[in-house]
Amino acid sequence: MIYIDKSTFPHCYIEEKKFNWGEPYDVITPIFNLYIDPELSDIEYTIEVLGKNNFKINLEKLYNILLNKEEYDRIENFNTLIFNREIILNNIQKHLNSNENKTSPWKQYYDGYLTENDYLESIEKDLNRILLFERKEY
Repeated sequence: MIYIDKSTFPHCYIEEKKFNWGEPYDVITPIFNLYIDPELSDIEYTIEVLGKNNFKINLEKLYNILLNKEEYDRIENFNTLIFNREIILNNIQKHLNSNENKTSPWKQYYDGYLTENDYLESIEKDLNRILLFERKEY
């Protein structure tokens, strides 16, 4: 059976399968919204990817990093000046507020197994574009 799980955000494409010996398992694939203006700066693009796809942990980290002006120390490949820090922080907060009560697939299905960073690195590879997030997990 194939269906879309709308209880998570982003929604997930679920395909029920069986091993050769008959034991069932699910293949769970988040449906990411990557319809984002490619002309945005790397930081703005990253914020849109994070916000539109419920990457709360990374949004919160990014907010704190930018608030404390630690972007050059904590984010790989960060090499631009930020002139509109307050606008960027407000944009992150807007996304955090909109995702506040939404459950992510990596929390619902893979708690501890696959992380936000795993998905972000996969998205980054698929898009062939650098995303600016803290790669270390604490």
